[in-house]
Amino acid sequence: MLIARTGGLSRVLTSSFLLPPTRSSVPVTLQQNEVTASMSTTSADQAEVGPYEPGQHSIAYVTTPDENSAKALARKLVERKLAACVNIIPGLTSVYEWEGKLNEDHETLLMIKTRTSRVDELAKFVRENHPYSVAEVISVPIENGNPPYLEWLSRSVPEGKKT
Repeated sequence: MLIARTGGLSRVLTSSFLLPPTRSSVPVTLQQNEVTASMSTTSADQAEVGPYEPGQHSIAYVTTPDENSAKALARKLVERKLAACVNIIPGLTSVYEWEGKLNEDHETLLMIKTRTSRVDELAKFVRENHPYSVAEVISVPIENGNPPYLEWLSRSVPEGKKT
């Protein structure tokens, strides 16, 4: 048992506080060196990274009917190296008109990080593996970001065919 003093208060830290955090519990506000370590880069690697070319990477958004179909699709996208990372965002409510009827459905959103050169291939894969007859696949270019993260994204998703 450990006792931590913070602001004049004492707290007993149980063994659950001593376990390393799981990926899902890692704080969003990581320090630069923590991100660098988790991305397996060194400061020498970072020095070699040139200025980011806006639009080289994109974020694609795809809605799915539930979390299970979202997870299955996300895994396939990462396994096939069409995406470096897919965030699954549950609890989305979509309001839309379809076939003349106003609909309101609970959906799960995928936020997919990829290379812009792979978006067409990603969209084709989603159409072929999605439960909806018309799958939403829209993308926006990434204009700027954390250089080590964008370098990792480049290493994770190989270049696509130039069209």
